[in-house]
Amino acid sequence: MGHKKRKVWLWLAVERARRRIVGWALGSRGEAPLRQLWQALPRRYHRHCWYFTDQWKAYANVLPRWQHRPCLKGEGQTNIVEAINCSLRQRCGVLVRKSCSFSK
Repeated sequence: MGHKKRKVWLWLAVERARRRIVGWALGSRGEAPLRQLWQALPRRYHRHCWYFTDQWKAYANVLPRWQHRPCLKGEGQTNIVEAINCSLRQRCGVLVRKSCSFSK
């Protein structure tokens, strides 16, 4: 507890049509966890998908150029990921609170 400098990011890959998480990784905001996520994805997602992301530079360095679709915040392409993040923050207090909290 009390380690604000040790931030951990949750990287998600979501299949938008079915609204299901197909891959995830924990780590820094750099390229290493994104590479782990990319390698953990089932192979069918490596060739036949587009990846809608925010404009964070790590995505451009890891994802194939022809599949990467960076979008602006208001376009709505990443809404499902934001909704999942919101649900996790609401239901898992340990993800957002410094105090002692419990998840059921």
